[in-house]
Amino acid sequence: MSRFARCLPLVVLLLANAGVRAEDPVPIEEEPGHRLAFQNGHVRFFDVRLVPGYRSLMHVHHHDGIFVNIGSAATEAQDWGHDAVKRAGRTPGDSYFIGYATRPKAHRVSNVDTTTYHVTDTEILRDCGGRPIPDDALAGPVIVDNARVRVTRIELDPGASTKLHGPCGMLVAVTPGLALLATPGGAQELSLDAAGFAWRDHTAPMTLTNTGATRLHFVDILVK
Repeated sequence: MSRFARCLPLVVLLLANAGVRAEDPVPIEEEPGHRLAFQNGHVRFFDVRLVPGYRSLMHVHHHDGIFVNIGSAATEAQDWGHDAVKRAGRTPGDSYFIGYATRPKAHRVSNVDTTTYHVTDTEILRDCGGRPIPDDALAGPVIVDNARVRVTRIELDPGASTKLHGPCGMLVAVTPGLALLATPGGAQELSLDAAGFAWRDHTAPMTLTNTGATRLHFVDILVK
């Protein structure tokens, strides 16, 4: 039995207790606009692109997630059994955490704008050992810091560098560009589009350098 099938009765119970009318939501990976781009034992990474006029299927979130806005577009969000609510476009790079593990939600999102709605969703499936992370283990300004993740914003001019920390994490590109990720075991060249990503599983700090000709904007999700 899939994890979704095991969790769906809990989702139905929670929503029923809230007075929500039952329908038939699908798992998030079956919603066509939510592309599962990467998965391992710790995370699932969805690249969500909704073209103008697209109305998503009703789908369920039941893992904690970190959302990174890539492209701004106004949307309507409709929770299961409720009326749709209009949402203004969001600023690329804005990031937020939603604790769906304790409060699952079924909803749909519709793009009511003239540009593509683009966001990434990094679901946290399992921690990275719960090892303590030093307070100074910061790749940039902190956006979110809680029991599950530490999320920082990284903006690098050409030639500039910063440190990425372990034990594991997901680097998400808000803008496209070239970078070099150097670890004690070697270096990895990154050529990333907007919403591109790089997973790491390494306890030692790594150096991220902008090797391109344009300023880069990343969001780094350090899994605790």
